Amino acid sequence: MLHEVSVCKIFSFDAAHQLVGHKGKCANVHGHTYKLEVVLKGKPIAEEGRSDEGFVVDFGDIKELVKERVVDRLDHAFLAKGDEPVLEALKSSGSKTAVLSFRTTAENLASYIAYTLKTSGLPVYSVKLWETPTAWAEVLAGDIPEEGPSYRLYGGCDL
Repeated sequence: MLHEVSVCKIFSFDAAHQLVGHKGKCANVHGHTYKLEVVLKGKPIAEEGRSDEGFVVDFGDIKELVKERVVDRLDHAFLAKGDEPVLEALKSSGSKTAVLSFRTTAENLASYIAYTLKTSGLPVYSVKLWETPTAWAEVLAGDIPEEGPSYRLYGGCDL
């Protein structure tokens, strides 16, 4: 589409997870400082006199929505599929958990975040989730079916 502009807002959150059955170190409970890049794409608002004239979406509005729908739920939580041996102990101790019902790989988390934001009304173009400073997964929102992503059963983790 002509005259579209991409804008990006970056977030970070800390979380732990465990990839049960993984062949490497990620079979152990461990944590990451995730960096989340949310790219939106659309035509800037052209209605003269509006406070958001010239914006695709106000960065403050992006921040509020991503924080509410994603960051607040995942930050300082144990991200779980639901089959992790440590999950019940964490829940009974009052620890914060986010049971997502899928294997919590970077690939699946990026798909989950993109779909969550897309269905929240944001003009999401892509989501890039950095698991470490050298490893990330990216999902194009347009590649996610209306009924939601197909989560992978197996995936990597780079410690």
